[in-house]
Amino acid sequence: MENIVVYGGQFNPIHSGHEMVASEVNAKIQPDHFYFMPSYMSPLKKHDQWIDVAHRIHMVKLVIQNLGFGTLRLDEIERKGNSYTYETMLNIQRESPDAKLYFVIGTDQYEQLDRWYQIDRLKQFVTFIVVNRGYEIQANDTAIITIHIPEMAISSTEIRHRRTNDQTIHMWVPLNVEQYILKERLYGANICD
Repeated sequence: MENIVVYGGQFNPIHSGHEMVASEVNAKIQPDHFYFMPSYMSPLKKHDQWIDVAHRIHMVKLVIQNLGFGTLRLDEIERKGNSYTYETMLNIQRESPDAKLYFVIGTDQYEQLDRWYQIDRLKQFVTFIVVNRGYEIQANDTAIITIHIPEMAISSTEIRHRRTNDQTIHMWVPLNVEQYILKERLYGANICD
């Protein structure tokens, strides 16, 4: 049986914390396939400072290059509209019916799982990997496993805020992602750091 890990998110922008999560999950699960799946639009998130999807795709490709593993999947981007994990994972299950499917989430999303579309059905065929940064969670659910990584106070929201205020993002994103953000003048800043 092959193992498939899907790491979804807005990745607006993808940052060093995302890179660390991917690395730790990949080391722990050792999947046959590791998919990065940028969402088009998450129904449970605010969409401020939205940039052209091509920029987010390019930045994810840069991180895949850094890591040396992973495949970019554009299922949710191509579907457009709200991105529902249930629909995405159902499609992957149809493609690979004998695979064990994993979906990576952070503690912020874990706390909202009861609000996810078709969550009970989703838990029947997907195991959630909850990456807990900074505090332990008590998951009494066979559809959930936890991986603890060191706490990193990095968020895409904070990176966008720093760019808007002309502050450096040097330690927040991989170097090639930082260079791309500066070159393309993303997230509201009109000067280079």
